[in-house]
Amino acid sequence: MAVAVALVVSATFAVAQPAPKKDEKKRSKQEQQEIEQVVKLVDGVMAGQPAPTDITMSIEPFFMKSQETRTFVPFVLNVTNAPKTDAAMYVRVVDPAAEPDPKAKRIEYPWDDIHFVPAAQLAGDKVILNRVFMAVAGTYDVYIAFKERLPEKAPKNTVPKMGVLKTQVTVPDFYNAELNTSTILVADTVNMLTAPIGPEQARERPFVFGAQELLPAIDMEFKKAEELSIFFQVYNSGLDQTGKPNLVLEYEFHKTEAGAEKFFNKTNPQVANSTNLPPQFDPAKFPVPGGITVPLASFGDGQYRLAIKITDKAAGKTLNRDVKFTVKG
Repeated sequence: MAVAVALVVSATFAVAQPAPKKDEKKRSKQEQQEIEQVVKLVDGVMAGQPAPTDITMSIEPFFMKSQETRTFVPFVLNVTNAPKTDAAMYVRVVDPAAEPDPKAKRIEYPWDDIHFVPAAQLAGDKVILNRVFMAVAGTYDVYIAFKERLPEKAPKNTVPKMGVLKTQVTVPDFYNAELNTSTILVADTVNMLTAPIGPEQARERPFVFGAQELLPAIDMEFKKAEELSIFFQVYNSGLDQTGKPNLVLEYEFHKTEAGAEKFFNKTNPQVANSTNLPPQFDPAKFPVPGGITVPLASFGDGQYRLAIKITDKAAGKTLNRDVKFTVKG
């Protein structure tokens, strides 16, 4: 089976993500009013008011180590029924177990941020936005308010369309020294960048890793003419006598036939140790990247499971991850 090994391709994926910068721009009076309105929307829902449902949303979060002790959580936001006009969006992450300080003038949340979304990003039949938040390990209520921005001279009685999503997200602990991995990212597109992106762009393009942008697959159904590309990071691996990790990454494909799973094929194992990691590789700063890119031409129609086995030879531990996908046409 022809396989492109992603360990080399994803060299820039071997970096813990920097903390994104929140919106701190000086805003116009109209923009400030928009911010206050979406913040009040979330305040209302948190206080028990029914959420507006003109616009509906769902999110798919991904979890990765950052360069600090908070976890980097890029997410894919699916937006339905949003007008094809400029919009304001507000993200708030709430720790439901936290007791508010009655003396505090302003409540500090683990994360809150505002985004002004141009109409161009809402074009097309399916609206997908990529955004990010950060939080320490724990379970959170995540609120996202989305509101149509009306023109300054809109009639007084015009009511903008809006919606509020409330969902629960559990952020894993990557800082407890236990062998772990990031979310397995199945990429739909891998873009190579010709120049670094700035902090403002990073808020809207959180799947940029160094010189690569890995855009997650919209669904897990692929055609035979396509490739399956997966990427991930390994955290907290043991160190051998050279002070480097010693990992073996194995990939096996299983196909479901007549209700039972059967072995289909496998790739050659990947090894990450002192023989192929860069001399400057510092395990305290850098995760070990893993992944493969597999052409699907030899895969018949059907349902598959990619079984990923990570063996930490230095620590005597193993870890398993699965990716389920379908090949059709």
